[in-house]
Amino acid sequence: MFISCSVEELERLSKLIDNDDRVKHEGVQVIATLGRHIQSKGNELGFTQKLESFGFQFITDTCWCMILDPPIIPSNSNAKILTNSGKYAHYGPGLTNRRIRFGSMYDCIEVAKSGKVRSGNGSSSLPQWLRSFSTHHLIRTIKNIK
Repeated sequence: MFISCSVEELERLSKLIDNDDRVKHEGVQVIATLGRHIQSKGNELGFTQKLESFGFQFITDTCWCMILDPPIIPSNSNAKILTNSGKYAHYGPGLTNRRIRFGSMYDCIEVAKSGKVRSGNGSSSLPQWLRSFSTHHLIRTIKNIK
């Protein structure tokens, strides 16, 4: 799972991992990108250490779209990647040839703990606000305009 982080998001993630006593599922890799100045501030506030002890790995000063190869990108072509990054959810499938799912930070932590992606209206589908921008919706709208 891939997460992009600001200091506020590091704090939110730290709180989310404390919601219950479950630990990170052994089959899930949790990776977050952030700027080195964000990581430094997160270190000062104790967020990055807490997240690292949960199992987070941090990659600094790069964008998800620049990371294309294992070991960061799973070598298994059937792997599913969950992200809270709209940009990566859009570009990731073409860049990595992997299935990408978009979810909230809560969804990401829930999957990190359970090892399972929810089906239905959860992180396995686009949020309602984004569904209205789907290609099929746009094509129907264009046909209705004609």
